[in-house]
Amino acid sequence: MIGKQLRQLRKSHEMTQEQLADFLKMAKSTISQYENDINEPDLNTLVRIADLFGVSLDELIGRSDPYKPARDRPGQELLRERLTDEESQYLRDSLQIYRKWIGKKPD
Repeated sequence: MIGKQLRQLRKSHEMTQEQLADFLKMAKSTISQYENDINEPDLNTLVRIADLFGVSLDELIGRSDPYKPARDRPGQELLRERLTDEESQYLRDSLQIYRKWIGKKPD
């Protein structure tokens, strides 16, 4: 998952796998496994790598699209709307009926 990005960052900083491994206090073979997407670093290691190269975790893992909070995702407008107690109860009852109906549908 991060292999390509890690290799590019390491090379752009003119570091060898051995130098990166020394910094992270791990074996050179572990860095090779990361770069070849055989294994993935744990969160603590990801943070240390991102800090070393001055990048965000999103950049490190190759996330190209920025994260969209739930409020910006489609279908979330109902969750932001204030409902009366009566409307809330109606939706809960409707959802319960819908779930029962879906459960009885033949596959």
